Amino acid sequence: MTEATTGIEVTTDTVLALLEAGPRAARDTVLRTARDGRHKLAGTLLSLWAADGEQLTDDEAVELRLAEERVESYRRIWKRLQEHAPDAFLLKGATIAALYPPGVLRSAGDLDVICPRHADLWACARHLSDTGWELEAFTVGPAHPGDTVSPHLGAEFRKPAPGPGQDPFAVGLFTAEIVTDVHGPARQLARPPGSLLAASTVALVAERWERPFRSRDLLDLVLLLRALDDQGVRQVRADLDKAGLWPEWREAMRRVNRLGWRPAIVLPHTRAAAVRVRLLRSARAVLRWSNPVRAVAFAAQAGIEGRGGRLSALASDLVHRRPGARRLLSAGVPLFGVPLGAGVGTAASGPAGADPDGSMGSMDEAPDAEPVEQLRLDDVGRHLVARTPLGSFLLVSGAAREEWLEEAAGRSSGPSAAPEPLEKRTSSSVRTGA
Repeated sequence: MTEATTGIEVTTDTVLALLEAGPRAARDTVLRTARDGRHKLAGTLLSLWAADGEQLTDDEAVELRLAEERVESYRRIWKRLQEHAPDAFLLKGATIAALYPPGVLRSAGDLDVICPRHADLWACARHLSDTGWELEAFTVGPAHPGDTVSPHLGAEFRKPAPGPGQDPFAVGLFTAEIVTDVHGPARQLARPPGSLLAASTVALVAERWERPFRSRDLLDLVLLLRALDDQGVRQVRADLDKAGLWPEWREAMRRVNRLGWRPAIVLPHTRAAAVRVRLLRSARAVLRWSNPVRAVAFAAQAGIEGRGGRLSALASDLVHRRPGARRLLSAGVPLFGVPLGAGVGTAASGPAGADPDGSMGSMDEAPDAEPVEQLRLDDVGRHLVARTPLGSFLLVSGAAREEWLEEAAGRSSGPSAAPEPLEKRTSSSVRTGA
């Protein structure tokens, strides 16, 4: 490892460089580019302009105020979640925002909350559902040997934003930090995390599984690396190795270097590590797709991701009937929960303009749902049902038939129906990473 001091600061010039905006670029054009999903830097740019003494238009001032209020709302939400689960911790988000200069905004899209135990996740989920949040997705996934929990769980909640045209508020509760590869087990990083900065660094690199790096990712990464101490650097290296993220790390570093920036941390021997990871990935892919059980399950997953059509529906039907969800979970395939019964997994919405952490409703279990205090996986005929404090869920790897839901809920089944896409029953917003 070698170290060098980076001179990169969060300034207007830095943001303009990330946006590749020339000195004569029109203000409206620059701001429109900053809003683009490739950058996500509009809030930061507006706050920098305001800090530099530039006069914002009325629309720009409103946009900045809404972005600031969103960050403050998430801060309040997180404070209350901590009261219910003191051992839970945040990834990215506020951890990175604390590295920005005072008065400079890092916009907040969602909250990624890591729950070290199932009990922590249930406590946070109950609080959210009791305060008007809607459960959008529930997942049960295999764990690696040595993980502190098994199986890994994920629960994603949404709540409408106060004003029209704004993205909904979102909170993801997960028992593992890296859940970006839906074809395999989630990755749990060092526990307890010696450094939240290190964990956030690795989680940021893992975003590459889902999408290309944004320009804000590169800025965040440089700030994180500069803030790491020696213990944090060791944790980053160990977790990158554990999660197999060396190719993504090298790509991020190449992008940073092309900007002319010199990161504060340079890890040695990453080329050989990346080659090794790519070889291991190729070998795992062959093993996954050579296993007929996993191959059909992965074809069924395409239905959840909004693609695959009739083929994925047929694969879902086949894999659910035989070998079944329990065997899929044992084979390392993540499963997705479909709520059983009216009312399970939903929460009453509050009035427009309400604080997203205000108490607006509660999640009512279906009359036939069996209340439990912890996760229990029950075989109901040929179905696998997750009994949870949030209600009961049919576990599937793809599209679900209505008759399966009726059978799993203990109701008599009617005539066979065509497979129904999972996203019609519960959102497909499973992290294929935050």
